[in-house]
Amino acid sequence: MTWNYRVVKFDGAFDEPYFEIKEVYYDRDGNPTGYCDATVAGETFEDIITVLDQMKADATRAVLMEKEFYRVEKREEL
Repeated sequence: MTWNYRVVKFDGAFDEPYFEIKEVYYDRDGNPTGYCDATVAGETFEDIITVLDQMKADATRAVLMEKEFYRVEKREEL
């Protein structure tokens, strides 16, 4: 499983969208499968700067929609 930081667009109250940087996880085919809160932490100040730099670089990728993570796959019963 791979992951990176991505900007995710959420539908807020009264249809007002908002955006957050999340850690996004992908399946073997590269499809986003889930996300969690992104934390900026490290053992040193330089570690924190490195994480922020990576977040900034990853933020240039296409924005993902939160509702994309709630797709339902049709499965056949056994």
